[in-house]
Amino acid sequence: MNKAALILAAVAFLAACKHTVYDSGCITRYDGPAYYTVPLKAGQLDTINALFSANGLSTANLNFTGYYSDTLKDSSRTPYFNQGVYANLSVNGLPVFNSSLGWNFHNGILQPNIYNPPFAYPGSDTTVHWTLPALRSQFFKTYEAALFGGNRSRSPLLARPGSYYHDSCLYAQLGYIDAWWSNNSLPNGKNLLKVWRVYPSNPNPVVMFYRSPVPVVFVVDSTGFAWCSAPTYPGGPILFD
Repeated sequence: MNKAALILAAVAFLAACKHTVYDSGCITRYDGPAYYTVPLKAGQLDTINALFSANGLSTANLNFTGYYSDTLKDSSRTPYFNQGVYANLSVNGLPVFNSSLGWNFHNGILQPNIYNPPFAYPGSDTTVHWTLPALRSQFFKTYEAALFGGNRSRSPLLARPGSYYHDSCLYAQLGYIDAWWSNNSLPNGKNLLKVWRVYPSNPNPVVMFYRSPVPVVFVVDSTGFAWCSAPTYPGGPILFD
C-alpha cells in the first residue's frame, strides 16, 4: 500500500472513530422531591396550617415549599399584614410537575388573586408501561430532535446529534403534568397526564423557579408521546423547561 493510500485509510479510520458515541446505558428511577426546595423554618408550617384551617382550605396533597410575610399598605394607606404560601401538588403520592401553587392572605383572609387550577382527578392507576432502558432511548430521540431539528438558532459550536449526555446517567421520575403542556390547544388547568420526567445530572439541582441547567424530556406513560421544550446543552444558555 502506497503512502497516499495509507493516509486516506488513516483519515477514514479517524473519521469513523470520531462518529462513534459512547453510551453509558445508565438510568435510575428517582422517587424523591420533584424540585429543589428550601425547608420551611420552624413554626412556618404551623402558621400555614392555621391559615388554611381558618379559611376552609384543605392541605391534602400539598407539599408546602415556601412562606413569607410582611406589612403593606392598601390604596388608602392603611397598613395590613400580608402573608404568602407556596406549595407543589401531588396526586396518588406522585408529584404534579410544573405545579407551583400559591395563596395570598391579607390580615389572615384569603385573597382571590392567585390562580390554582382545579385539575380533574386522573384515577388511581399508577401502573407503568415503560422500562428504564426504553425511557433512556426515548430521551435521546426526543432531545436530539428538539436540539438539532427545525429552525432553532443554536451555537455554531454545537457538535453533531448524539454527542451530548450519552456518558451521563439519567434519572426518570413518574408523576403527572397538565395536559396543556403536551398540546397547547387543550384547556389549561383541567386534566392531568401520567408522565415520566427524564433528565441527566442531579435530580434536585439548586436552581430556583424550575429553571433547569439540563434538558428535560417528558414522556406520556400511556402513549409514549414525548417532548423537550428547552433542549439545553453543556455550556449553553439555561432555559425554562
